[in-house]
Amino acid sequence: MTIKQVLAGFVIIVSSAVLVLAAARWLPLVRGAEDATYDVRMARLGADMAQSDRIVLVMVTESTLAQFPYRSPIDRAFLADLIQTLGAAGVAAIGLDILLDQPTEPAKDKQLKEVLQTAPVPVIAVAGDHRDGLTDAQRVFLTDMLNGVTKAFASLPGDVSDGAVRRHDPARDGLEGPQLSLAAAIAAEAGVTPPDAPFRLNYRGRPDSETPPFATYPAQTVALLPADWLAGKLVLVGAGLPNSDRIRTPLSVGGAPDMTGIEAHAHALDHMLEGRADPRLSDWVEAMVLLVAAALGVAIIRLPLPLWATLSAGALLLAAFWLAAFAGYGAGGSLIPVVQPTIAFLFAAGVGSVVLTRQERARRRFLRQAFAHYVSPAVVDRLAADPSRLALGGERREMTFLFTDISGFTRLTEALDPPVMVSLLNTYLDGMCRIVLEAGGTVDKLVGDAVHAFFGAPDDQSDHAARAVACALKLDAHASRFSEEQQAAGIAFGGTRIGVTTGPAIVGNFGGTVFDYTAHGDVVNTAARLEAANASLGTRICVSEATTKQCPEVSFRPIGLLGLKGKARSVAVFEPLAQGSTQALEAYRAAYAKLKALDPAALAAFQALATQWPDDRLVARHLERLQAGETGVEMTIETK
Repeated sequence: MTIKQVLAGFVIIVSSAVLVLAAARWLPLVRGAEDATYDVRMARLGADMAQSDRIVLVMVTESTLAQFPYRSPIDRAFLADLIQTLGAAGVAAIGLDILLDQPTEPAKDKQLKEVLQTAPVPVIAVAGDHRDGLTDAQRVFLTDMLNGVTKAFASLPGDVSDGAVRRHDPARDGLEGPQLSLAAAIAAEAGVTPPDAPFRLNYRGRPDSETPPFATYPAQTVALLPADWLAGKLVLVGAGLPNSDRIRTPLSVGGAPDMTGIEAHAHALDHMLEGRADPRLSDWVEAMVLLVAAALGVAIIRLPLPLWATLSAGALLLAAFWLAAFAGYGAGGSLIPVVQPTIAFLFAAGVGSVVLTRQERARRRFLRQAFAHYVSPAVVDRLAADPSRLALGGERREMTFLFTDISGFTRLTEALDPPVMVSLLNTYLDGMCRIVLEAGGTVDKLVGDAVHAFFGAPDDQSDHAARAVACALKLDAHASRFSEEQQAAGIAFGGTRIGVTTGPAIVGNFGGTVFDYTAHGDVVNTAARLEAANASLGTRICVSEATTKQCPEVSFRPIGLLGLKGKARSVAVFEPLAQGSTQALEAYRAAYAKLKALDPAALAAFQALATQWPDDRLVARHLERLQAGETGVEMTIETK
């Protein structure tokens, strides 16, 4: 790996972590998704805890209200008596989460006001202002009622995403200066300094499914309780009504009902009294987790694995991380973020993949530029995909070879001016090479007017023989049209001969300082001789039997058994027929069968064929042989 690649990976890792941290801070969707995973763990996996021995909840319930002639505002005389009872029991402090913002019966209002001012224990009562929806009249009455009483705000803001109360703000600016929350004010009264900044609540767990985290009593039963149940306790008094002052919390995810406001205040107070830490990791540790996740994302896409394996490995890694994060919290660990690291992992992997792809493209572009002038485009693609194939050497494989040549080309070069000849040849070869490449073949080399091509390398092609034959038919059609056009223009451009055969060859990079991706073997020489044999046979395409056996969908007519120079055994060869040109095929095959069987009737059969199709040069060649006294289908071709 180069220094440039290392630096690129480092930039991707750091950028991914920073962007995800910013997204978690500014995008409610990301923050909300992470909070949801925290909620599930806190609700489902939170540790069991003993019931608090410092906090007691006194609830104004439906049973409490049933004894009064009106429900709201709650009977002020009852509240006065309740505060006096709690004071007499020796509670440490009373937190009153009931807003005294409206007048009721004057005598009872006066009674409650005097009790609040003379209570033997500290009383902290909730107050509010326009931010809490109070009118000026309500605020004036509230200020008078709580004259001389410690006041605190009761609002419990929920998250923007779903309204759940996950954080607690212990202070806010009030109309008369800084104001503490009800929980923070009670904690201060108990000798605990509240935090300076908002904090994430670490809710207290239950002892069991039946026991609440805080001892809770209906307000009307307090007078009946033993004094030692209340002595020294911090008592929060508030509504415990089913459809009033309900707070959504992370524990609601676990199936628990939404809390009453007084319960939420109790959890905030308990958090401060116990000095519990934020259940999450510290900011710098979270940042480290994101960096590690991003680093893994970059690392995994650099593994030499196929795409499916890379995706599978990434999915397994993320699944293992999520499982560990959930299991770790269940075992008493911190709330490890999972959504943010997942995003960092995926983002870094995605960006890293793009960068890696760009680097790969640059590498391939370099290889293409370096070798495009020396090897065929197919070879360039192979080299770009796998540079290790640049090593000298080769491999043996079955391939199909196609050779072409133009008849009378030497005479044509002598008759034309060089600029005209060069332009003519370039146009011809451009079309021929394009057809080869479109068929998936490799242009091995151009030798003057000849094209040497092969199929089945460098890429494996199970249908290399069929590709080569289909290509030969297209080359023949192209060359025939080109020749007709030139002859119409007065240029004696000859016909193109094509030879095709299939067999084993050694293919690879041969050479020293200059790479030459080519093939060697007897099959290569055979293809060249089949191309040349067309001149003696009167055909334009000559295909060996080894090739035709792999082309069941192509129509061929037999040419004969050729004894080629340098070959110990004769080669059976055939001529492929283009679609729409097979009308005489059966008649030809019948005549050829007679020729092969040394039947004297072969002469008459070929005479009939020649009469019906006088332009068929292969028929004319066999008729010429028969008339010269030759028999059978075996012919000797001396041309190299």
